[in-house]
Amino acid sequence: MNWPDLSMGGYGFYIWGSYLFSLIAIVWELVSLSQRKKALTQQKQQSSDSVPASVLRGSANETTS
Repeated sequence: MNWPDLSMGGYGFYIWGSYLFSLIAIVWELVSLSQRKKALTQQKQQSSDSVPASVLRGSANETTS
């Protein structure tokens, strides 16, 4: 069984390094987006918990035109 030439004509370090760097950047971005979404969901949950229900439904003293 013959293995492929991973040295790629002497440029293997740069090529495989680029692939590795890109993979790390993509994984980092996905983790970052996941954490940001989680933080926004928690922030939204906390802000909706602190608002009284009467404000969300509207006041009984409102007039319509």
